Amino acid sequence: MKRQATKGIPQRSGSLDLKSKLWPGRPTNRQRAPARICVHKSLAWVCCALLSLPGLCSTAVGASAASPPAAAIETSFFRFTIQAKNGDCEILDKQTKAIWRTEASEAGFGNVTFKTSGHSSRFALEHCDLESSAKQITATFHPLTNEPAAAVRIRFQALRDKRTLEISYEADPAANLETCSPLNGVLSVTDAGKGYVLVPVREGLLIPADSGLSFTHRFDTYAYEGCHMEMVGLVENGSALLLTWNDLYVAADVKSTLIPGPTSSVHQRISASLVLSKSAKSIQLHFLGPGDHVTVAKAYRQIAKQKGLLVTWNEKLKTDPERASLFGAANIKLWSALDRRMNEESTKEESVRTNWTFEEAAQVAEHLKKDLKLDRVLFTVGGWIHRGYDNQHPDILPTAPECGGDPAFADCARRVMNQGYLFCLHDNYQDIYRDSPSWNERYVMKTADGKLARGGHWAGGLAFLTCSKMAVELAERPQNLAAVKKLSNANAYFIDTTYASGLQECFDPQHPLTRADDIKWKQALSDYARGVFGVFGSECGREWAIPHSDFFEGLTGVSGHDYHDAKLSENLGATVVPLFDLVYRDCIAMYGKYGYDPNQAAFYVLHHISLGRPLNYHSIPSHLYWKKTPAEESRRSDNLDLFTRADNGWAAGLNRTDRFIKNTYEILSPLNELTARLPMTGHSFLSPDRKVQRTAFGDGPDQVSVTVNMGNAEYDCDSRLGGKLRLPALGFLVESPQFVSFYSLNWDGLEYASPPLFTLRSFDDRPLSSSRKIRIFHGFGDDKVHFGAGTVSVAREVVLDPKAHPNR
Repeated sequence: MKRQATKGIPQRSGSLDLKSKLWPGRPTNRQRAPARICVHKSLAWVCCALLSLPGLCSTAVGASAASPPAAAIETSFFRFTIQAKNGDCEILDKQTKAIWRTEASEAGFGNVTFKTSGHSSRFALEHCDLESSAKQITATFHPLTNEPAAAVRIRFQALRDKRTLEISYEADPAANLETCSPLNGVLSVTDAGKGYVLVPVREGLLIPADSGLSFTHRFDTYAYEGCHMEMVGLVENGSALLLTWNDLYVAADVKSTLIPGPTSSVHQRISASLVLSKSAKSIQLHFLGPGDHVTVAKAYRQIAKQKGLLVTWNEKLKTDPERASLFGAANIKLWSALDRRMNEESTKEESVRTNWTFEEAAQVAEHLKKDLKLDRVLFTVGGWIHRGYDNQHPDILPTAPECGGDPAFADCARRVMNQGYLFCLHDNYQDIYRDSPSWNERYVMKTADGKLARGGHWAGGLAFLTCSKMAVELAERPQNLAAVKKLSNANAYFIDTTYASGLQECFDPQHPLTRADDIKWKQALSDYARGVFGVFGSECGREWAIPHSDFFEGLTGVSGHDYHDAKLSENLGATVVPLFDLVYRDCIAMYGKYGYDPNQAAFYVLHHISLGRPLNYHSIPSHLYWKKTPAEESRRSDNLDLFTRADNGWAAGLNRTDRFIKNTYEILSPLNELTARLPMTGHSFLSPDRKVQRTAFGDGPDQVSVTVNMGNAEYDCDSRLGGKLRLPALGFLVESPQFVSFYSLNWDGLEYASPPLFTLRSFDDRPLSSSRKIRIFHGFGDDKVHFGAGTVSVAREVVLDPKAHPNR
């Protein structure tokens, strides 16, 4: 469960920059306009300059025997121009009059690395020969002038939609080309242009060019915290650009540079470049015109649909309606029922602890339903296997005798599902241990030098990585998933790490894997588990898993933070932005992962409110915790424990864990239940520091909107039912025709000395304004709420007919 970010991620060799050796004395900064991208008031001078170049228009040079000095492709949406003498290029987005061009400090069109004499050497793509026709340009570069076979041919083509420029390349196999990085320094954003780069790591990162930070960061395709979708976006001066690819050997490099100005000022430029290796041969640039991060995400949503990745709940429910049980379901995980620790060699037991017996696990579920009134829960048990989690995989049965064994396990499953819950079991088919009864080296992935691929040192000792093809074979054994289903009749299953670790390569000649093969077999494993149990999920999540799974655990957060690397956003000066939800919101249930402290979780909760996603509760105290944990009411001065409050509210007198679960469930469960099948249609930042955000789900009169205030100052917002609200720091408003929730300093004319948490929900499918049956939940704070013609005092909860009780 608690996995290091580097587990299973292949390391990439670096490259050597030899420009200074190949071209001694070469100027480091050519005299060209320093602007990265600009919006011109007039294009007259651009057109005159371009038309003065012989053979510039692609239709005019097709029959020319000599290579023209420049060539261009032009559509009604963009114009691309490349110079032969130095490889410099320029792209005009006609919709915004924005220009992207080679930066003065960069060398040529791009760069490549070759494998020469056992070393990687990096060369710039500068001088080229040009051939063009009405539809495409081919630029032939000779980065190694003394080796003709090293020629690199770059092809530029406008696609049928006229908005997209495809760039592809090829090279002689004898050249040993390792990587190709086109558009070197061309695609950049600046502080002057209020620009930012969008990277789809977990939910997504918006990296602005005004942070004052200098950095370089690589996001590999589908790596642990890499690009979880095959795209990157840029926005500069309000002009939106989307980069996409269709290969697993592409990495996105994001580089921030601080540039001294003419005085003491410093300017910032962030460039995004794609590095292609192995089978990756092409990228696409989509010119979107005026737009922002929502524009970029919506454009990619259409591409995802074309790829077959956009499989919505409407389609998934046709094959298994029980998957709708995930809508509004809290992710409650008992981690881990049996905790056994072995030495690294898996030969000596260092400790063993039972955190829950199967009987106790069943009582936890019954407590959640009977005492906390939670109706929708994804109830997961880890550590149920024979020796506890991360021990002796893939040999999972009989179940842990310390927890009660098979009879108690079967009874637990029955009792959990009797609550109406999904009963989910946490398993693993990536790791195998030397002390496993099934240990056999033929299952293990092999490295390029033929050695067994090592994983991490987990609870069971040093794990070795199972080849994903062999993992399917192991899961399909009669004693594995089929036997678990027969014993428990569980209606959900979770196979750890399947979507989390970066894509693998195996060099065993009996079962070799490329990255594409790794995806193929992981999808096969998912499909098999889904076929056995109905509902299936795995760790983190990737877009390639959308058609093969029902929930992700880890994409919305890790250990109460946005990322496993808790400083990732800070180090890049970035803000989390819901790119993944803007694309795939109505396709998959998503949660965070790992435990966290509810006393410090206010921002984590607000993040999930803005996404309309239920929380993960992975820090459930051991055994029958509610019978032994005191009902303390501690308060922090920074209010980060906001959602553990119950003063004057429903959960008063309960322990902190139950207060936190109840308060957050009452907001997030109905919000997600209402919006699970709706696309995320809008997201905006309402304050300059991006701390106040608004999200929209669906369209028209049934649209659901969410406003969260993660800043330090009050924020005024409008509510259809509550009038003009003043949201305090950590305040929020959820509003839809049938459900409202708020933490506010006022509501519909009432001013609060102690801002309350309230939810109001229609129980007769009518809008709240006309409903005859409304449930009002009060979490904490002032107990009065004004609704309709009267004011109601609610200590815990009440269901009322506003017309029958106008004043209470």
